[in-house]
Amino acid sequence: MNRIDNIIQETISECVNREILSEGVLDDIKNLLKAYKGKSNLSSADLRKERQLKKKAEKEKKGTKKLRRTKNGGKMYYDYNDYERKHRKISKGDSDSIKNTVDMENTDIAAVARSVFPDHTEEGAQSQLRKILTGERPMTKDVASKLEKMISRGQIAVK
Repeated sequence: MNRIDNIIQETISECVNREILSEGVLDDIKNLLKAYKGKSNLSSADLRKERQLKKKAEKEKKGTKKLRRTKNGGKMYYDYNDYERKHRKISKGDSDSIKNTVDMENTDIAAVARSVFPDHTEEGAQSQLRKILTGERPMTKDVASKLEKMISRGQIAVK
């Protein structure tokens, strides 16, 4: 960076010595160099606001990233807003009808959970499905369709 600054400085001094540049041109060059270095005529409060707006725009552009633990001890970041768009929640009435038909005492929840949530660990899948069936978490359209298929095939005990 110093080399470039030195070259620019020498060129300007040569032009001034030859009297090629006038006062107005020197002011323009000075302003151009200030802009190049990042120094502007803005106050510190304006610069702070500008930085905050840039950070906010970057954050909105990125979306909401969340960490999810995967099978075999891995980690995966995903965009939560995109996840919510793809996995719509079903209405309370539809989820209640599915919950009321499933007999949790006579059903092997762990086996069902492994097929409903293949990406989860065995314990995580069972916990997730149990929470959905007890009403602690909302039921998504994907989970509801898988449960309905398993009920119609006879893989889940009904009341």
